[in-house]
Amino acid sequence: MEFVYSTQNQDCPLSYARFAGMHTDCELLLVRCGEQEARRWCEGVEEMVRQADGRYNRFRPESLLSRINREAPLKETPCDDELFLILQLCQAFRKATRGWFDISANPSSRSAEAGTWELDSRKRTVRFSREDMRLDLGGFLKGFVLEQVLKTLPPPCGQALLSLGGSSSYARGHHPLSDSWPVSLPHTYYPARQACTFQLRDQALSVSGKDRHGKGHIINPRSGNCEEKEEIVAVTGPSPLVCEVLSTALWVCDETERSPLLDNFEGYQATLITPLPDGSSINRTL
Repeated sequence: MEFVYSTQNQDCPLSYARFAGMHTDCELLLVRCGEQEARRWCEGVEEMVRQADGRYNRFRPESLLSRINREAPLKETPCDDELFLILQLCQAFRKATRGWFDISANPSSRSAEAGTWELDSRKRTVRFSREDMRLDLGGFLKGFVLEQVLKTLPPPCGQALLSLGGSSSYARGHHPLSDSWPVSLPHTYYPARQACTFQLRDQALSVSGKDRHGKGHIINPRSGNCEEKEEIVAVTGPSPLVCEVLSTALWVCDETERSPLLDNFEGYQATLITPLPDGSSINRTL
């Protein structure tokens, strides 16, 4: 982990940390916090990210989720308490988003009969209905980790900005020189330019779209194909987890279903950002 502590402004010391995790760069910024306290907190967040990635990255053969993906197509497979909670949440979000958020949405399981996965609350087990099904927490995990950080390891100061790769962020309090934290999204075609800036205060932000290489990586659960839309969906609201789920669902769903879907989540706002080749963008509230 890279950690920098600055007292250049004696009245406003700053702590900055950066580390790799969950296939991205994670960044933490704390304002007016002691150096040792800030360092310990940043190390604690890094450890939570590392543990979550080790448990729930389906591309790690040794991860808990990989074991579930190997065994659940064949038999009822036991889950520990945290994973069972995650799967329960994913089922609830799937229902609330009318099926547009679906952690089983990967090409290997798409067909005329895509299959299902079922939980047994008494046995705390999961089982897949198809041998080729796999679960993927890619559109869920960053928001979940941020949520867990805020609940179990909250920032030790009133002003902080947490970013997991820029796609999932949370702003506590406000910037020391403003009444909010300005968080900008880079333009797709001109990364040095800003496509949109959000003013966050005690709010989360989640962004969904193509990956940084310009490839579609989010699966449409209705078609089983990776979406290739050029637009970006950004969602703000109180919960990092709900923001991530919503941004994923709103990006893949049909345009006519976006407003009805968003209506199910009071207190959350969504912005559709359409980058243009000339370096500008069209931004509209959904």
